[in-house]
Amino acid sequence: MKIAKKIGYPVMIKAAAGGGGRGMRTAHNEPSLKSAFHSARHEAQKAFGNEQVYLEKLIVNPHHVEFQIVADGHGHVVHLGERDCSIQRRNQKVIEECPSPLMTPGLRKKMGNAAVKLAKSVGYENAGTIEFLVDQDRRFYFMEMNTRIQVEHTITEEVYGCDLVKEQIRIAAGQPLSPHIAHAEPRLHAIECRINAEDPAKDFQATPGRIDFYYAPGGHGVRIDSHVYTGYTVPPYYDSLIAKIITVGATRLNAIDRMRRALDEYYITGIKTTVPFHAAMMRNGDFREGNYDTGLIDRLVSAGKLDLASRPIRLHE
Repeated sequence: MKIAKKIGYPVMIKAAAGGGGRGMRTAHNEPSLKSAFHSARHEAQKAFGNEQVYLEKLIVNPHHVEFQIVADGHGHVVHLGERDCSIQRRNQKVIEECPSPLMTPGLRKKMGNAAVKLAKSVGYENAGTIEFLVDQDRRFYFMEMNTRIQVEHTITEEVYGCDLVKEQIRIAAGQPLSPHIAHAEPRLHAIECRINAEDPAKDFQATPGRIDFYYAPGGHGVRIDSHVYTGYTVPPYYDSLIAKIITVGATRLNAIDRMRRALDEYYITGIKTTVPFHAAMMRNGDFREGNYDTGLIDRLVSAGKLDLASRPIRLHE
């Protein structure tokens, strides 16, 4: 109670061993804190076998911005810009872009310097991600560090022209940062959509099953990272992610329009997927204008403004 009063309501209770939005609860006043605290502990124990939780100030509807850092064993630490991961559903990232439409040169310098300083302070070696929350006044708060490669590393690779997995192998072998990593500069804009085996028309209910027909888009500026194919059976036991589609453009709107076209050419039948959801987001005015935060999807769903109408099938299946 004393800690919550000190940092000020609202507060977030989070599992110490947490991840993926599990073991998280919010409290907006003292009466709701006790219930949220015990609920978070119970869920953390079930999910992670560790009931420890901690409290932090809740930043309402922030931007979720993360900085990609790369550090070798020779004292060299650099950052490769930021990724905006604010398009989320149930605290799960579903769309990411690089660079962030929220960013200014001054803010990028401050946040990037903070990320590099943190990595240096712990003697970090490897690729990693420093994650921040940024409020409406562009004040940023450290959230966590992921000491690994992330799902959305692909957009950094496309914008900075690098291979982060290859660089991890070089670092593990004791080699210094590659020159093109040590002096990397952004050159394009990239967007990633996470395609899940879920039905967006039924509250994103999981849809495991057999894929009867699979056709992925391609062409200049389109990248698909996936393991599925026609005849593949999506199992019910794991994360529902089945593909990542990344588009690259000279400008942000160019990348968005290329994503719209690619999604219209992405055909997966036999199961429902989130392709219609992503297509709706690419048409959404707030997203296209860069006017969004972590609460955008909830607001669109609550207002009934997410148009999931599918395009007519043009391929013979």
